Amino acid sequence: MTNDLKQIIFEHLKKYPKQELQDILKMLYQNEFGPKHLASNEIESFKRLSKEIQSITFDNSAELFEDIGYNALRLNLKAIPQGTDLNYINKIIVKSANDFCGTNEKLVIKFGLLVVMAENKEIPFDIQKVRDETNAFARNGFKPISHSEIYKESYSPAYRVISKKYKALVEAVIGIRNLNTEKNHLVISIDGGSATGKTSLSEELAFLLNAEVVHCDDFFLPQNMRTKERLNEAGGNIHYERLKTEVIDNLKKPKAVAYKAYDCASGSFKETRFLMNKKIVIVEGAYSSHPYFENYADFKIFLKTDPDIQKNRILKRNGEEMLKRFTDEWIPLENKYFNEFKTEENSDLIIRSV
Repeated sequence: MTNDLKQIIFEHLKKYPKQELQDILKMLYQNEFGPKHLASNEIESFKRLSKEIQSITFDNSAELFEDIGYNALRLNLKAIPQGTDLNYINKIIVKSANDFCGTNEKLVIKFGLLVVMAENKEIPFDIQKVRDETNAFARNGFKPISHSEIYKESYSPAYRVISKKYKALVEAVIGIRNLNTEKNHLVISIDGGSATGKTSLSEELAFLLNAEVVHCDDFFLPQNMRTKERLNEAGGNIHYERLKTEVIDNLKKPKAVAYKAYDCASGSFKETRFLMNKKIVIVEGAYSSHPYFENYADFKIFLKTDPDIQKNRILKRNGEEMLKRFTDEWIPLENKYFNEFKTEENSDLIIRSV
């Protein structure tokens, strides 16, 4: 953590050369506690957000996110496109507030890092000044502080702190802002490689949109269909015929849908799942944009991540033995499908998960 936090401090000093010590202290506070002081009440948080949005000048060229270390990002309000539903953005901010479990003790350790950096002359602040201001912060009960006046004048900050795990959710909410919501039914597909965050994003998006979710894993190819010819087929790793006839062909019809979920671990069909004809349905999983389904989705999202991150997630989630199967079998099948059908290129929104 120490090296990562030092790097963040160096980056911010370079990016904001006019900032003062209290601006670094504010960043460390946000790094530890997230948006808790601004987002403990959803209604009040939305009022503040709406009021601030009305007073800022939007900048389409500005970066949407800024890393402030640990699991925290600053969401740049100036970079949020007009037409984005602020209610959804606010809900993400409030959800983020519950994800930070900061303590004063851990914040003191981060302040100690600043003292060491001042001793080593790695930051442009006198060591006594660092000691005095961090001690004053502690004596004041670790209450949130504002940016310095010179920081405000020079950089006009307008942001909210969110949990890094909701980065993809923010991008998705912004991406779907122009969907024609007057349609009776909307379908969103979320495709991408293993361990890129498809399931998490679909569940979070479903919560925000009051949507239903269909998981492509429920249509894993049964053992009796896993012929050499089928597995050599791009996208043949799922029972796409059944997914189409039982679910996709019925998504925009005014009726409930029932289908059996296939469990690849036991090699059998398990419980029956139901779609209750909600307005929005999300189909998530690798192969959810298969051309066999034609253009059924109103909006197509593609998730990707760095190969090292992908492998680490699979290792943590599935263990060493399953990692080998993913790398030797399933990931090559996914990549073959992506390459042959240009899945990423044909998507409406590409998100790199972190």
